Amino acid sequence: MIVGDIFAQKVIISGKVVGNIEAKGVEIMPNGKVEGVIASDELVIERKGIFLGQSRNTQKDDVRLLNNDAKTEPKILESKKQITT
Repeated sequence: MIVGDIFAQKVIISGKVVGNIEAKGVEIMPNGKVEGVIASDELVIERKGIFLGQSRNTQKDDVRLLNNDAKTEPKILESKKQITT
């Protein structure tokens, strides 16, 4: 059992971890158990793996916040292409 925080590129857990994990990839194996917060780009929990806590994705490039001031009206697009046979 590990009690404490883990910082690594990739973490594979087949035992018990109590603490926070920050890594690019985290994999909890069938006999693995994590209690804590996981911050990772990729989280895999195998069947019978146990995760008790919170997770958050560390990839921020995919998330865009919408500005409330920028309201746009829906646009109706019309096709002007004619089909000839």
